[in-house]
Amino acid sequence: MVEGPADQGTAADKPFPGERKTRLSGAWTALVIGVVVLVVILVFILQNQQSAEVNFLIFQGHLPLAVALLFAMVLGAVVVLAFGGFRILQLRLVARRARHQGSQVPPPAAESTEEQ
Repeated sequence: MVEGPADQGTAADKPFPGERKTRLSGAWTALVIGVVVLVVILVFILQNQQSAEVNFLIFQGHLPLAVALLFAMVLGAVVVLAFGGFRILQLRLVARRARHQGSQVPPPAAESTEEQ
């Protein structure tokens, strides 16, 4: 089979072995991003060592400012994840009900030719 000019363009567009994205390359990228985020958090903690008084419900005490802010961030993330999780659960239940009701509805009857 002879390759024409059009065939050469498509062959050049194909990735070489090892160039395509894999799960391992995605995990490696996530790991690098995670390490960078941890370094930024560590720098934040080391630069904010002054003590702050913290009061939460019945708890009170002194913590380094950075640790108190990180606790607040984690608590906020937990609240956001909880609301998001409940919303996903709600949408799944609605979809399940719609599928269940859709399977109980009889298929539309074919038009009969006797109607004249």
